[in-house]
Amino acid sequence: VTGSVEFSRRFCDACRIFKTTVSFGSVNSLCEMPCTMSHASIPSEKRTLPDDLVRLSIGIEDVRDLISDLSHALAVAAGNPPPS
Repeated sequence: VTGSVEFSRRFCDACRIFKTTVSFGSVNSLCEMPCTMSHASIPSEKRTLPDDLVRLSIGIEDVRDLISDLSHALAVAAGNPPPS
């Protein structure tokens, strides 16, 4: 939970290794916002998940690459992209 739906969207969009998709048992790292994807058909008043929730599924990629990707995405979402 990030505290902001827009921050969560920017975070997911900024991920490079984590792919934005629902999980189908993949070995790849995934990122999703359940309230806009897998639970979107459930009326908001009946959902028990926060709208800004980001769900990560960790795959088999190198942990250092995943941490770097998450750090990059957090910085971009916060409006502070790291130097290239």
